[in-house]
Amino acid sequence: MHHILQPYANLVPFLATALGENVEIALHDLTRPNAPIIAIANNEMSGRVIGDSLTNLGKHILDEKQYESKDYVVNYKSLSASGKLLRSSSYFIRDENNTPVGMLCLNVNISDYDYLNATIRRILGIREEPEVEYQMDHPMEILSGSIETTIQQCISDTLNDMGYPNYMSHSRLNAEEKMTVIRALHDKGIFNIKGAIGCVAKELAASEPTIYRYLKKI
Repeated sequence: MHHILQPYANLVPFLATALGENVEIALHDLTRPNAPIIAIANNEMSGRVIGDSLTNLGKHILDEKQYESKDYVVNYKSLSASGKLLRSSSYFIRDENNTPVGMLCLNVNISDYDYLNATIRRILGIREEPEVEYQMDHPMEILSGSIETTIQQCISDTLNDMGYPNYMSHSRLNAEEKMTVIRALHDKGIFNIKGAIGCVAKELAASEPTIYRYLKKI
């Protein structure tokens, strides 16, 4: 661990206790290969552990050198491995040469809020156009090993809720069943992730234009 990061590592359990179990706190060491997590708390929502690499969006932020013009980035959306929608913020930790050596990240579970908000909108008859991949200006962060793993888990959970066994081939789903799966994935924000439509199409043995047609019906 870089010596500058030790005080921040000590803050991780304090912040987790003070902010509550709905907030995950993760500290990354940017001086090590793959910028691994060196301290984490309340990690049940993402399933990540010490040693896991920096996320796709974290790497994107560093590649664009956003730390040169700001001390932190806040309120961007993330998605956990279980499909929970999160609001995330990251603070850049620099050394005496103003070089970033760490990132302190906070991920707040907002899935319950979004569910209530969507329910109220449906009751009031307020309709919004669904946000799909090509409308996003920035990719969504994935707090898991890969987008494929996240989508597979979400589809498995949805089929389980529908009463289907986990071993059932997705290619056997009829159009109505696939529509149910697409709607569930949409509600979890899966289609806000860059590359999601192609992955979902592959999992459901469908074409990408077919997935777009399903989305237009939501």
